Amino acid sequence: MQYGQIFKKNGSWTLRYWDITMEGKVRKSVKLARIGPDYPSRSSVATLAEKYLSPVNSSQLQAESSMPVSQFIKDYYLPHVKKELRPSTYVDYKTIYNTHLKDHLGTIRLRDFRTLHGQKIMRSITGNGHNSLLRIKSFLSGVFKHAKREGFLDGLNPMQDVSVPGRPKKFKGETYTLDEIQEIIEIIYKYDRQASAVIAVAAFAGLRSSEIRGLRWSDYDGQTLTIRRSIWRTHVGETKTEASEGSVPVLPVLKKVLDDHQTRAKGGPDAYIFSGERLNRPLNLANLVRRVIIPKLEEENSKRWDEAQTEPGVTVMIERVRFKGFHAFRRSLATNLYSCGVSPKVIQAILRHSDIGTTLAYYVGVPDDEARSALNKIEEWLSVV
Repeated sequence: MQYGQIFKKNGSWTLRYWDITMEGKVRKSVKLARIGPDYPSRSSVATLAEKYLSPVNSSQLQAESSMPVSQFIKDYYLPHVKKELRPSTYVDYKTIYNTHLKDHLGTIRLRDFRTLHGQKIMRSITGNGHNSLLRIKSFLSGVFKHAKREGFLDGLNPMQDVSVPGRPKKFKGETYTLDEIQEIIEIIYKYDRQASAVIAVAAFAGLRSSEIRGLRWSDYDGQTLTIRRSIWRTHVGETKTEASEGSVPVLPVLKKVLDDHQTRAKGGPDAYIFSGERLNRPLNLANLVRRVIIPKLEEENSKRWDEAQTEPGVTVMIERVRFKGFHAFRRSLATNLYSCGVSPKVIQAILRHSDIGTTLAYYVGVPDDEARSALNKIEEWLSVV
């Protein structure tokens, strides 16, 4: 057991002791407190010294805990995420570290990181909303959880009591009205039937983009679409969560689209429903948006603009057809079903969320008057199921 050496230096009480690091035992000095009425003697700072000596004396201090937090993230945590979690999660976490944390962590060690450091980091990151800061805090919390699981640290997670500046804003993602959905499908159908079918699946089955890419003809039985896999970029893997696996009912309007698409599709049951130029390759939806969907909608908007200019010098406003992303179709389905009186639990099942809170907070919205006027269409489709 070591007691350390407490001495005066530059008007402060200083502790010199042997620290345990990955390089072995290292002589270290640390300032404990200023000499004054609160700390007049060596015995008065004994409890402060104990904070440094106790972990060493109890043999609970791991040499790896002397590693800088940044090094632990790069050498241990991110490789763990890459191996165990989805590729998209790994890319997201790596971006959070490089963009928001790399320059703020400095050389602070795992064992020295306290709630105070986490709080300072949260306050120093500017230009981000409350929800973005929550994701950064969650990332750092995951770092220390992993360090504890690996035996590098013990005790409470230092990020546990860190508060995030600002206040949460109610999420309001973009959605499509049913008229917008029908209009987009009809426009794209004239140029690319497969692209039109992709939009129909997103709009009327509520599938994620990665799930749409992973669909094979063996997953479609004429009544349901069974979600068995997801594809992100070139990675074919499991669905986002265990709850994401399951079957989704196919509405009559979607069945008509899929049956029509199947008559033109090549390949057998194992072929992707939406394939690229090669049958064994899933369609790249990002390229589809850039190559077909956005250009053709802009072309339609341009035509409407030209037709609207009936008099020279007179500008007439037109209703632009806008692509708001594939995920907006998923939110739209939830909102429209809810407005038709469908139970949130049923909507949760259709979207395959593990938590109904996610369904209500991020997917179910209150549609505007224009959307309400079109809801009778989806009611008709539902009545046929």
